[in-house]
Amino acid sequence: MIFGWIRLWAMALIGLTVIYFLVGIYWRSLHREELEKRFDAGGIEGERSAYIENGMVKYEKGLKKRLLWLIYIIPTIAFFALVYILNFQ
Repeated sequence: MIFGWIRLWAMALIGLTVIYFLVGIYWRSLHREELEKRFDAGGIEGERSAYIENGMVKYEKGLKKRLLWLIYIIPTIAFFALVYILNFQ
C-alpha cells in the first residue's frame, strides 16, 4: 500500500519538475521581453545587450525566481496532508 503512495509521489515530482521548468522559461522570457521594451522606449543610456543581461542577472536573484519553488512546496504539503488524513485518522 505504501509503495503505491511513493510511486504516485515520485510521478507527481516528475510532473512538477516539468511544470517548474516550463513556468521558469516562460517567466524568464516575459522578463526579458519587458526589459527589451523598456530599453526600446528610450531614456536608458548604454548598450542594449548589457542592459538586458544586467536585468536578467537581477531577475535570477529576485523574489519571483524564488517563488517558483512553491510549485514543489504547495503540492507536496497537500499530498502528505492527504496521505496523513486518509490513512491515520
